[in-house]
Amino acid sequence: MKGVLFNVVQEVVEETYGEDTWDDLLDDAGLEGAYTALGDYPDHELVALVAAASLRTGLGPDAVLRTVGRLALPRLLDRLPPTVPLADEPMAFVRSVNDIIHPEVLKLYPASHPPVFDCKDDGDGLMVRYRSTRRLPDLAHGLLEAVDDHFEQSVSVERIADDDEANAVFLVRVGEA
Repeated sequence: MKGVLFNVVQEVVEETYGEDTWDDLLDDAGLEGAYTALGDYPDHELVALVAAASLRTGLGPDAVLRTVGRLALPRLLDRLPPTVPLADEPMAFVRSVNDIIHPEVLKLYPASHPPVFDCKDDGDGLMVRYRSTRRLPDLAHGLLEAVDDHFEQSVSVERIADDDEANAVFLVRVGEA
């Protein structure tokens, strides 16, 4: 996993709970925590941090990942070059992840393996199938939920299916909370 994700998680934790909390989570997880944006780190380190955060907050690991995803989206978007054209409405933004955002991520971090968000219009909204070897559908759920904050529009995200541990299907709708 690229260090940039760890950097964003650290920012979320420090801003929400304070710098000492990040250090406490590292200690609880038995990690050193010297993450550089371009570095590669084992996935299990993020899992250990989530488990430590779950114990400290009383939230389940799924809720921790959703919260991190929701708070991480603006930070991840800030790391994109300013020349990247971002959509100006929620559904177009979600549709653009594979074609615009992830290619830019690969330019910045060539060794990364971003997830795939397959989108299909549905009468009720946008069906989004998340696929990743990282097995973090709850993080994807939080990132999708953050779209409403980013666009200051009401967007609902419903997880409607789990294909297996690595895949989930979401129904994203605009105008519903």
